[in-house]
Amino acid sequence: MSTTPDPAWRAAVSSSVTAHRRVAAYTLPPALDARMLDLGERKESLTPVERDELLALVAFTQERAVEKFDAELAVRKLTAVCPDL
Repeated sequence: MSTTPDPAWRAAVSSSVTAHRRVAAYTLPPALDARMLDLGERKESLTPVERDELLALVAFTQERAVEKFDAELAVRKLTAVCPDL
């Protein structure tokens, strides 16, 4: 029995690692980051529309943080199985 994975399996794992690394490296675009900071600093005086925008941005960044964590964990697991990736 061979311990070397077949090329199709290696290609699938490699593309998965690449995709997960991309998600793990995600950063909020500077304009959105600045907007969220601005809204957060003025949270006491926001209009209802701005308050909704801030809440949406916070929810968005929280979801991305979970995705980044999951992607980092997946990369660790995948590279443990196939360290040369």
